[in-house]
Amino acid sequence: MTQSDSDVFSLPAEADTHDHDYHQLVVVLDGNTDFDIQGKGKQLHTGEGCILPSANSHAFAGLGENRIMVVNLPIPPQKSITDEEYEVVSRLFDQAAYFQLNPRLQILASALSGELQQYPNDLMLARACGNTLLSAIRHQINNKDVRTRGNQLDIDKLDQFIELNLSRRVHIDQLANFCFLSVSQFHERFKDRTGMTPHQYLMRKRLERAQSLLAEGFPPIQVAEMCGFSSQSAMTNVFSQTLGITPLKYQKQFSNR
Repeated sequence: MTQSDSDVFSLPAEADTHDHDYHQLVVVLDGNTDFDIQGKGKQLHTGEGCILPSANSHAFAGLGENRIMVVNLPIPPQKSITDEEYEVVSRLFDQAAYFQLNPRLQILASALSGELQQYPNDLMLARACGNTLLSAIRHQINNKDVRTRGNQLDIDKLDQFIELNLSRRVHIDQLANFCFLSVSQFHERFKDRTGMTPHQYLMRKRLERAQSLLAEGFPPIQVAEMCGFSSQSAMTNVFSQTLGITPLKYQKQFSNR
């Protein structure tokens, strides 16, 4: 990991070990990663992360496809952050720790990472996104009344997370982790609440977005990618089975109006 204000990237499968003279916050956005901080190892999943104080030796490796967001806090602080702000935020780094983001912060991290990827050379944006996430995580960690397990299923927050990530391959274990539930608990509660399985719900969301984009004139092959379908043919199958029409014919209905 190289030093920058904040960045989004994937960890390689080859394990690496190092330390550095700046604090670092790591959040797993997608997939799984292995981290070891001074001999204390943990496999991190989507929505989890770790606090790395400066000079703490740590090892890391990606487990398959993954995507992480890294926020660095230089020592001494940069001009864009006051000494008072630096002191408050740096208390996060008194010692190394692992954490799990609550659903609201998972949505925030996903949204901020999207901005960073859209404008990778905007240093002011990188600092702003990093400082925002640092401050929000500080409040979660300091709030001892926050429950991190067994929360009620919040469909509205889940919808926000799905909408932000629909263009990627959203897996059921990611949704379960977002709600701080095991996959079996999530599946049971979700079906009781919505009357459909999580997979059926995801397909409906993809189909709804695809219909909207096709009506706007986007080509089917691009729509399939934007909606997270594995291929254009996979999207065609869903359309045909659900709506009884192909995406191309559906789109022509709007172009002929």
